Amino acid sequence: MTTSNQQLVDLDWKFAINVASSDVDGNAGAARLYLKLTTQSNNGTNRTDIPLSVTLEQFYALVHQLEKAKLEMDVYT
Repeated sequence: MTTSNQQLVDLDWKFAINVASSDVDGNAGAARLYLKLTTQSNNGTNRTDIPLSVTLEQFYALVHQLEKAKLEMDVYT
């Protein structure tokens, strides 16, 4: 992943399942994915951590969008 002046250099992830909850909405059994993206400036002087927390549904939607974007980009290579 590259932006105008940043590159993805590391990705850490954790998967968590909520086993119990005192919430009325019954959050027990809910799964989340915690991601930490580490980017670095092109000149190598600046590193930035970007924390993300998503539900499994959001994660699968993101994967689907990334796969779709890759297919579209592959047409031009």
